[in-house]
Amino acid sequence: MFSKDQLASLTGAERDELIRDFMTEYGVSEPTAAMATNLFITIASALPEDQAQEEFQRAVTQMVAQGTQGESWAQEFIQAMFNKQLPGFRATYQRAITTGQDPAAHLMREHAMPAAAAAELVTLLKSETGVATTKPADEQNRQETPTGRPYLADVTCPSGTVKVTVDPRATVPTATVRTDDKTGPSADAVRRSTVSLNGDRLTVIVPEMEGTGGVTQIINTGRGRTTVFQSAGVVYGNLTGVTIDGNGNMTIGGVSGGVASSPIEVLVTLPAGSGVSVKSHNAHLEVDGPLAALRMDTHNGHVRAGVVGRAKIDGHNGNYTFEAIQESVDIDSHNGHTMIGSYSGSDARVITHNGTLNLAATPRATGGIVARTHNGSVTLRGVRGRQDLDVRTSTHNGAVHKS
Repeated sequence: MFSKDQLASLTGAERDELIRDFMTEYGVSEPTAAMATNLFITIASALPEDQAQEEFQRAVTQMVAQGTQGESWAQEFIQAMFNKQLPGFRATYQRAITTGQDPAAHLMREHAMPAAAAAELVTLLKSETGVATTKPADEQNRQETPTGRPYLADVTCPSGTVKVTVDPRATVPTATVRTDDKTGPSADAVRRSTVSLNGDRLTVIVPEMEGTGGVTQIINTGRGRTTVFQSAGVVYGNLTGVTIDGNGNMTIGGVSGGVASSPIEVLVTLPAGSGVSVKSHNAHLEVDGPLAALRMDTHNGHVRAGVVGRAKIDGHNGNYTFEAIQESVDIDSHNGHTMIGSYSGSDARVITHNGTLNLAATPRATGGIVARTHNGSVTLRGVRGRQDLDVRTSTHNGAVHKS
């Protein structure tokens, strides 16, 4: 096994050696071993050796816990890891039963197993052996939740979707690049992607791939409504021209000469207090959990997030939706709607050419609020009669509503 310093500068041949080691030790397929290797290198490069294995297992388990959207490679790896460790689990279980102690507590202590996983394993082993278990003590079920320092996820993803999950239990960030395709441009790009952790920065780079993409969105044009078509993934062939049907729906680009490739997903998990920066041309950003800061630089892509401290977006086509902004927001766009459910900051600037702007200021909001569009309405709530707010709005085709 490589040392922490060696892991930080692995060659391609050394990485392949690690992949073979995973295949031999756990009996998993090569794609699963490759994904596990990338995740392990990221974690082991950032943590001491005695903590890396436990954090690696926690991260893989979390991917499986995502339910129907869980990673198939992670499911295969967890099953292989479980089969490898099952004899040790059985021995721990039997020792606890023999001495009249709580087997779940022993599994948690001796195998660094979460309480929920230990309880499920006890149920499984009980059904195997038919041996009754003792009732766990309340204090044995209580565990302190580890906390990690904030990190910045710096993601470059030309197309697809970046999904960020903020997990208060996470101690280090993790990232997985995936696609449903086994071959083709998307699969090639996934294999050539890199994930690295340097200090407090997690860097994910997905390379460019052949094909053409776009974005789907609704754009206000004053009295009408226009739908702009976005391909679901990457199209082999040509994408040119503009078509408007009888209902006023506009399709930018006619497709010829190929089929669509499955989109790429970048799945990132961050500790609490972290931030994300995404550079893209045709990718969406989805955030689950509160972020300290969000930065998006894109041409075609939507952003959907919950509570964010600071947000800055430079885009052209896309809708931007936030449950809450706590400090500041700066959005420049050409086509798309912006919705901010709750604004408590001191500096808001939202500008678009075609689209509606909606913002609700809380009593904690102060400073300037600039909301401008050319085609579309502006709706600001919580601003009327506020001397502590400097509100500036404008629209050419649309209405301004303040309350």
